[in-house]
Formats: sequence, C-alpha cells, structure tokens
Amino acid sequence: MTKIWRKQEWERMNSNNNNNEKSLLQKTTVDLKRRTSSTVPFGYKLTENDDHYMEPVEKQLEALEAVEEMVVNEEISLRDGCYWLENHTGRSISPAGLKKIIDKKHGTRNERLGYTS
Repeated sequence: MTKIWRKQEWERMNSNNNNNEKSLLQKTTVDLKRRTSSTVPFGYKLTENDDHYMEPVEKQLEALEAVEEMVVNEEISLRDGCYWLENHTGRSISPAGLKKIIDKKHGTRNERLGYTS
C-alpha cells in the first residue's frame, strides 16, 4: 500500500511543476532500463532527469544489430565492426566489448558452428 501512496505522491509533486516532460513513472519499463554499473552500455544513454535510469538510443541499437549479423555471418571482423559502429554512430566500442555482446546474444563462435569441446 505504501508503494501506491508514494507513486501517487510522486506524480502529484511532478504535476505541480507544470513541465511538458514525462516523469520517470509515466514512461514504460520498455523505454527505461535501470542502471546496474558505472558504465553505460552501447545503445543507451542516461536520462536527463535521473542518473539511475538509461533510455535506448534507436540509431545505436539498429547499427549494433546490423553489425552483429555481419559478424555472426563472418562477413566482417570484430575490429572492422567496431570501426563501422564508431563511424556510423559516433560512439566507440572495443572489439572485446562487441564480442561480449555477440556471445551473450548468439553464443560463442564454436557454439554457433556446432563444435563441442
């Protein structure tokens, strides 16, 4: 019951500011992601109102998906993918960071090729 009361108090307090901005409670959980570490992941930026939440940057996420597919299909290398992302989005990422993202989503290269150890 206290959570509902606090949410209503927060919305009432924000509605008194007469800003045209959405409050963090009015945004859906799809729009915002809670920050869990000191670094902001590729494809996200900190919200302007609160440093504890991140919002997606569509241009970066679309570019990342395109590069992921090219790397998984072995059309380009990890390093070339990083260069392409930096030129296309203006934000840098290391080859190790890109590899970590791809491995988490698609599995390691050996797993994708069907090798067993």
